[in-house]
Amino acid sequence: MHISLTHAALRRIALPRLMPHGMKVGAVSLWLLLLLSEKPMYGYEIIRELEKRFSGYWKPKTGTIYPALDRLEKNRLVTSRVEFREEAPDRKHYALTEKGRVELASTMSYWTKMTEILENYRETHQSIFRHKSELGKQELSSFFVKLGEALGGKSVDTKNLFPGSIGKQARISPTEPFALKFLYAKENHKLEIHMEIEWTPHQKGRAQSI
Repeated sequence: MHISLTHAALRRIALPRLMPHGMKVGAVSLWLLLLLSEKPMYGYEIIRELEKRFSGYWKPKTGTIYPALDRLEKNRLVTSRVEFREEAPDRKHYALTEKGRVELASTMSYWTKMTEILENYRETHQSIFRHKSELGKQELSSFFVKLGEALGGKSVDTKNLFPGSIGKQARISPTEPFALKFLYAKENHKLEIHMEIEWTPHQKGRAQSI
């Protein structure tokens, strides 16, 4: 079981922290470098092309794309030139630099490895049941009481642990011994508790966790 208790809003993962030290680009910048590796483009052209590539599932905003382009230019990964037009607004064209191509190759290698890791994790950690909600102290205390009783018994249905949950349900049948992991941590002015209880079913010989 993974439990997170926070004193603030929902946890947000800062993408740069997931990257190796020295890597200059995140997911948005990676798409920009990929597009510019095909040909130079001006700002609005980049936005339209991203919308096309994502089939409307992601509609990039100017407030996201232009600051990202500025950062790439500041890091000398892209270069720009202004196209002055008499009867229309000027256009700023962006092109990938040689340094940008090197960084793109390095970043692609990293993201490929990350994708493989995530795919392997997904294959070995099959989700059986998930639940997420906001609770008061009394509700949380009641949940732990029910969980403790369930772990001390033979089995329990998830619908009994989470009465308000809908959709797919599961039956938890814990077997001894248990492996317990507990972490109490502070991150970005928030306090969190992560707890994992793991065991191996006698019948199948495969580890399960809640």
